[in-house]
Amino acid sequence: MGYKIYVENIKKVPVKIKIVESIPVSTTDKVKIKNIKITPPPTEKNLWDQEGVNMWEFILPPSQKKEISIEFTITYPKDFRISGL
Repeated sequence: MGYKIYVENIKKVPVKIKIVESIPVSTTDKVKIKNIKITPPPTEKNLWDQEGVNMWEFILPPSQKKEISIEFTITYPKDFRISGL
């Protein structure tokens, strides 16, 4: 699985951006989260002491765009149901 977050500054002045996003965390041995790729790396991992919660903080200049890419692989037994995906 994977997804991208896009941010664009349409103002004429720089803006401070803070993005908080979580990635899946398994609470059972039946589900495995592997091959996690996050670009660019977060400013802070495990924010608020919560596993999987990431934060990016940066200044975005006027008329600029930024992309955050998150990819991971989830493996689980065929008969196991996962909610929220």
